[in-house]
Amino acid sequence: MNVARKGLSLGGVLGYNRKVILKVIHDLGSCSRKDISDVTGLDQATITRAINTLLENGIVSEVGLIKGGRGRRSINLNFSSSGRYMLCLRLQRRSFSLAVFNLRGELVDSEELPILSGTSALKNFSHIKQKIEKKILTYKQIDGIGIAVPGPFLEQDERVILITESPEWQGFDLVPELRSSFESLSFFSTHDAKAAALAEWRHNARNFNAKVLLYISAGQGIGSALVVEGEIYRGAFGLAGEIGHMSIDTNGALCKCGNTGCLELYASRISLIRDIKKHKMTEDKEYKSFSDVVDAYKNNDIIVTNEVNKVARYLAHGITNCINFTNPDLIVIGDEYANFGVQFLNEIKKQIKNNLLPSVYKLVKIQLSTLSEDTVLRGTFLDAFSQSYLGSRRHEKT
Repeated sequence: MNVARKGLSLGGVLGYNRKVILKVIHDLGSCSRKDISDVTGLDQATITRAINTLLENGIVSEVGLIKGGRGRRSINLNFSSSGRYMLCLRLQRRSFSLAVFNLRGELVDSEELPILSGTSALKNFSHIKQKIEKKILTYKQIDGIGIAVPGPFLEQDERVILITESPEWQGFDLVPELRSSFESLSFFSTHDAKAAALAEWRHNARNFNAKVLLYISAGQGIGSALVVEGEIYRGAFGLAGEIGHMSIDTNGALCKCGNTGCLELYASRISLIRDIKKHKMTEDKEYKSFSDVVDAYKNNDIIVTNEVNKVARYLAHGITNCINFTNPDLIVIGDEYANFGVQFLNEIKKQIKNNLLPSVYKLVKIQLSTLSEDTVLRGTFLDAFSQSYLGSRRHEKT
């Protein structure tokens, strides 16, 4: 039986062309109309019509002249650096962060605020809501809000199933509550490790010609994400990548998820500081922040070094399992643990080398994140921006 295929209306074609053009600008950065034509195959008249609409709406702007062939000068285009913004929220166990990016991806404003242990979800939500309201009033034209949360996160329902060490969030639907509070705005939610993985892919993949990136988020929680040829692998319900709830000790402690010996119970920042304090109870030294632990590790404090290296070995076991199962060619370890530096990385690599077949180990590049910014916030922007402007419609709801 012949089935007629639906075509695009004129408006649909124009909309599609605009998204194609925006994708080129996103990939190339500042570029001319000729550059866009060379990449897309679109004729100059089509590009001009699409660009004029984008200029009128303040989505792109002309950013100066460049010298072309035969002495000709072309006007470069890029996303607008002011007037339109994306707001990003990152929820963690002990804090939340808000960041504002312009459409060019430049960080305009950011702040991190504490979440006190034992405080109710409703009170924390009220605080987050107030901060978002203030940003909206300040920047006026917010084109979308990206939200990154710890997991397990059921993406299809936008529901946080569990945040270990933060039971107050259990059963509180943060994303739907925010949607109902700001009905005029578009929201885009994702798992924090998946967001960071997008940022790392954009930063690293081309340099290493990587096909499969395994990103490990190691800090207040332990998470991971797999990027295959530039696309996040999400699984059937968006739960893929929960390395934190991979068991590394079947006889270990019971996790809130129901499993025993979960990696996160042994390797998270929260458990690390807790174990260090057990050994330091008789000393005057206090670890009021994670930076205190990092400084002590770099200064070769014996107790801190032993505990951090123990965490490195735990992480190595989890990463080894992932290598054997997913076969990545690039592994990036990011978030707070990247601050431990090369010594920490070498401890992880040494353990992984012992656990893997030599022929497999030599094919995998393992490194710490080299990005100085918060990769979760950066990736949250990339995710929300691509869904808003580049045609990716994973699960945006309005």
